Amino acid sequence: MSLEFTPSNTPFKPLTAARDGSNFTYESLHNRIPHILTDVINDFYASIQNSTFPAAISEGKALISQLSQLKHEMVTDKALTPLEDDKVGDIDVWNHWLSRFFPTATWYTTPFLTWETYLYRRIAMIFKRSEHWSRHDFFAMKKEAAFKASMVAVAKLCSRVDALTRDSLADSGNKTKVHLAFVEMLQASLWGNQTDLSMFPDLNSEALKEMQARISSAENNSKIVANDTDRIWKIVSQLQGGRVDIVLDNSGFELLQDVLLAHWLVSLSYAQKIVFHAKRIPWYVSDVTSEDFFWLVRAAQTPSLIGTKGMATEDEAALVRLGSQWSQFLADGAWEVKDELFWTGPYGFRYLPTEGKDVWDNELTKADLVIFKGDLNYRKLIYDLEWPISTPFVDALGDIATDPRAPAIVALRTSKCDTIAGVDPDRAKELFAKQKDWMYSGQYGIIQLSPGRWQGA
Repeated sequence: MSLEFTPSNTPFKPLTAARDGSNFTYESLHNRIPHILTDVINDFYASIQNSTFPAAISEGKALISQLSQLKHEMVTDKALTPLEDDKVGDIDVWNHWLSRFFPTATWYTTPFLTWETYLYRRIAMIFKRSEHWSRHDFFAMKKEAAFKASMVAVAKLCSRVDALTRDSLADSGNKTKVHLAFVEMLQASLWGNQTDLSMFPDLNSEALKEMQARISSAENNSKIVANDTDRIWKIVSQLQGGRVDIVLDNSGFELLQDVLLAHWLVSLSYAQKIVFHAKRIPWYVSDVTSEDFFWLVRAAQTPSLIGTKGMATEDEAALVRLGSQWSQFLADGAWEVKDELFWTGPYGFRYLPTEGKDVWDNELTKADLVIFKGDLNYRKLIYDLEWPISTPFVDALGDIATDPRAPAIVALRTSKCDTIAGVDPDRAKELFAKQKDWMYSGQYGIIQLSPGRWQGA
């Protein structure tokens, strides 16, 4: 099905904030995102207090004023103003997009996906234009604290995957056993997406441990509302030394799950090459930057740098062993980390063949399979629209599904926003009757496939 589509003229109504406060978009704009901005300001204030350079302290206070002004504009429904050049390289793209598609945009009248991505790009701009704080990751404190709080679970999970990988290799002729191992790895990567600090900014260590225990035990798998796992396995099982790309979402525990999936795929020789796509600038609180990725590998190699209290000896040994293997994968080129600007740009992913041509032509079409992780990547795949819930996932993707060069596209997402496609209407009716907020509760997941050039595989 071909749909007429531009960012400001979509086939179905975009998600916008309801004036009566009745929808999740309003809740995000009115409460959740201002809370996040307040946390950014408070955490940055702590960083300023730790500085010993008067010029940096003075400039830092000016940046706090700019952040406060941004928050004021947001909650009082002011216009989305043009961005100022910060030497990152994409400001012209952003401003052209704003002037062409949303010239009169205000916070409460603009689609959710528009104002939310603009917000995070503008926060980055404020810091990037500074002299003393241009390299400051204003979300780093939260990301690292969340990972440090989960080191016991991290080591235990690495021990489990290390054993699972060895078992899969030792009995690789048992296709049913290997298939089940893949299912476990894929679903663990899906549920790792629940640990999203932009959705759960107050997630404390005990709540995180409880969430991670459910993820590791597969307790949540009855809550997968659209599940193409077996179709995905049919493609993966045919790969011999293929290429798999992973468009990353959250750092910390979710990134670990993604890295473990990549570890299993390379170790079993289904993939010879894994390309991880990270963000070039701090994004959506917990999104992975290149620095976050390499930090995780170092932490696995040398967990004593973070803390090993409570770890079982065998779990710590497995963590170190896997960390060393990951470092070698990176050194050998079996793993590669890239951070193209398109991922923090304004366009949805249906525009990859035109607005993200370098990424599409030179990277994603070279892959056999591309896994898009998380809620934001899903929203950018299909756009934040009030889709008829049974709309086929492939139809919602646009040209990236139908291009003859298209890789198989997999979406792994726990749903934290009220847009979704490809769900059986009877299943949706049952879920709405059971839990009105199921689409944005973060408790339900989807594993969806667009087969691309693997059609009929």
